[in-house]
Amino acid sequence: MKKFLGLVLLVFFLAGCVTTLSSLQRRSIEARDLQGKFDDTFKATLQVFQDYGYIIKNSDYQSGIIQGETGIKRNLLGTMTNFEITATIEQFGNNIVKERITLVKKIKSNSKYGVYEDSKIVNDPELFQKLYDDIQKEIFIRKNLNK
Repeated sequence: MKKFLGLVLLVFFLAGCVTTLSSLQRRSIEARDLQGKFDDTFKATLQVFQDYGYIIKNSDYQSGIIQGETGIKRNLLGTMTNFEITATIEQFGNNIVKERITLVKKIKSNSKYGVYEDSKIVNDPELFQKLYDDIQKEIFIRKNLNK
């Protein structure tokens, strides 16, 4: 009985350690102000997403939305994983574009009871920083090609 009670307490303790980010914390990771024009930023984001291996599934220039996904990868246990990415882009001022990228990891696995599906928002500040650095570089290249 003591082992069972200890196990239950451990589970509650570990569950309490799981941190979820507030919407403001998520926004600080996912959103950036970029130097450039909407047109260059939109095209640069498309280019960088494709460079990272995303297949563009939908883009709407007028609303500034780009959606893409990776192919499905299956591991040895049969679990299937892929990623979905969405960017929203909006011009602010003469040379400032606000962009927010959301990345979701999708996990599917089969069991004797059916298919189990789970999704998790990716909150990796280093990954988002690299994405935005690459987008800003591509904006710079496009800006200088247009001169």
